[in-house]
Amino acid sequence: MTTPVSHSARSEGTGLEERTINLLVEREMRRWVGDGENLMGVACLDALFPSGKLLRPRLCVWSAAAAGATVDEVLAFAAALECMHVATLMHDDVVDQAPVRRGRASSAEHFGISVALMAGDGLASTAYLAMLGGTETGLPADLVVRATRVVADAVRHTVAAIAEETLLREDLSCALPAVLEIVRGKTAALTSAACQAGAILADAPAAHEAAMRTYGEELGMAFQIRDDLLPFTTATPGTTNSGAFSDVANRQPTVPVLLARDAADPGDLEMLQRLFCEEMDAATAHGRLTEVLTRSGALDRATELARAHATKAYEALAPLAPSAARDRLAELTTTVVDRAW
Repeated sequence: MTTPVSHSARSEGTGLEERTINLLVEREMRRWVGDGENLMGVACLDALFPSGKLLRPRLCVWSAAAAGATVDEVLAFAAALECMHVATLMHDDVVDQAPVRRGRASSAEHFGISVALMAGDGLASTAYLAMLGGTETGLPADLVVRATRVVADAVRHTVAAIAEETLLREDLSCALPAVLEIVRGKTAALTSAACQAGAILADAPAAHEAAMRTYGEELGMAFQIRDDLLPFTTATPGTTNSGAFSDVANRQPTVPVLLARDAADPGDLEMLQRLFCEEMDAATAHGRLTEVLTRSGALDRATELARAHATKAYEALAPLAPSAARDRLAELTTTVVDRAW
């Protein structure tokens, strides 16, 4: 029989604010990663900071708090999720040959491929240590192991999806469901695991845990579809952000591209085919692809698809009791689609 998680200091109000959690998570990541005493540590810190959106740690904290756990109890696990996420990004940037990450040189660009790969492995190892470190805050070991197993399985799906994604490059004939399955594995698997793990660590009832798993998966789908749209909806005309050109340069068929393919007139379809088979300057290709996506209505259709997944995420919250944490989770189902970040 499991030992109940302590609920003596419930997380409510300002303790669940985004900025507060982000600051706590950043401090916890530094505690586990260290001060950069060697090259691997320096590369890990460079990849982690300045931090990104810290979505997965917040999802874990809010999912746990919605079942009565405190921020302190799950903080190490939440920080571990960001470390794991960043580790997968470091490896993904090697696969994509991406020179930019979060507006700065990617780890592979800055330190070289060898160091980026080794640092990614080291950061993933640190993540697992931090997850198991949840027992230090009084969490029952069996809950920590269950939650860690969920994350490990999600990472397995993430890596498999990244590998599958490489097989679709330059393939404009691939099916939309195949790309959506890659989105489910590459992004939604870890957001789902973050939410499910939070529920497990709070020793939530089975219905709550299942709800959080579904919520996280649907939110992750909405997030990634919207993320694929951002280079075409937020870029300032005349700028050349090489990070925004990554999918174009790699000729990666994303959800909006396939929606454009299915709706394009003959002229725009020919342009898409040229973009996928001819050598072209990335900035020029990005500009022409943006025009095709706009004319075909693919940007609007992709936005609606993202919104449909966000709606499913919101509906999944129905079994949860009213709480400040539940409110935070519900708010995300709107901001994840209407964001400009």
